[in-house]
Amino acid sequence: MATTADVGPPLRRTQAERRAGTRTALLRATVEALVELGYARTTTQEVQRRAGVSRGALTHHFTSKAELMLAAMDHLYEEFSASVRRAAAELPEESTARVRLGVELVWQRFHGPLFVAAMELWTAARTDPELRAALLPHERRLGAQLRQLAFEVFGEQVARHPAAEAMYQVLLTSMRGQALTYALQPDAPRDQFLQHWLTIIEAFTRPAA
Repeated sequence: MATTADVGPPLRRTQAERRAGTRTALLRATVEALVELGYARTTTQEVQRRAGVSRGALTHHFTSKAELMLAAMDHLYEEFSASVRRAAAELPEESTARVRLGVELVWQRFHGPLFVAAMELWTAARTDPELRAALLPHERRLGAQLRQLAFEVFGEQVARHPAAEAMYQVLLTSMRGQALTYALQPDAPRDQFLQHWLTIIEAFTRPAA
């Protein structure tokens, strides 16, 4: 049996580990503030306060608010992608059932913090030239990654379809619009749109006449 004497002092974190921990704390604090307060009230001072770090620590990692916001979105997207891939791994191989459950899986993610934070940045970028210039290439890159993720969810049959890209764009745009509606009207009816999306995607799995 180990005694107190057998237990050495706690291992000290390396400088790289401390830096990584500070960065993660800042990114999580940014996401929380964006979701709770919105873009305008998510100041660097507010993020610094929530993360419990010094002003110097914040500016060491991020030189501008726009840089901080986009890094927070990347962090959130990585967590989002990991959760979707874990859920997709449990989907059935049979295409019709996979598509139906896949549509529900994607739609559920439009009610999470990634969409809320992104919505705040899109709105702010309309009148903030610095944020818009930084956000556009970032959005294109994330969009390509999201498309790949969606095809992983829906399976090989849908991914190989010649109109898969058009289908994905219709689905994503429609879901984004409806999620924005529900952000403003939480009690708006939902089931009808889920059925519409299922009908569109299921059409890709039907054999040709």
